[in-house]
Amino acid sequence: MVVMDYANKGNLRGNLTRIIKRGWNKKLYMLFGIISGLNDIHKQNLIHCDIHDGNILNHNESKVYISDLGLCKPLKSFLKKYDIYGVIPFMAPEVLRGNSYTPASDIYSFSMIMWEFISGVPPFNNRAHDLQLSLSICEGERPEIIENTPQCYVDLMKKCWDENPLKRPSSKE
Repeated sequence: MVVMDYANKGNLRGNLTRIIKRGWNKKLYMLFGIISGLNDIHKQNLIHCDIHDGNILNHNESKVYISDLGLCKPLKSFLKKYDIYGVIPFMAPEVLRGNSYTPASDIYSFSMIMWEFISGVPPFNNRAHDLQLSLSICEGERPEIIENTPQCYVDLMKKCWDENPLKRPSSKE
């Protein structure tokens, strides 16, 4: 049994309009909380496999939780080829191609959360979440960079959504 604080502010998806209005310090603090939680998962040699805005819970202005650990898998577990699950816009291209989840797949998902923090909307929210979107992601399509986003933020986000999972930073980095 896991016991945790009640996240009285709901999930990230339900709070995007509020988050987008925050200053950079608060946004970065929230993102730090998310990546720190992801690092805690990875330190246990686990992969979350389903990081998206519905699975990030807000407790208050300074506390976030990663939820829905039901798909969490041991790092060395071998899934059947094409055993994929998740929310398509948050799924790494290698996973959409049928490869196994890795910590780098979680980092790709984190990059989509980073993008939400600057756009105020979920990635690819204006498109059907279907085979065509999956193919577009596999072909390298990513959400459009939002104007006036600090370049250092853009650079990190692009590293996190790199096509090559080996080029993505770890949750510790």
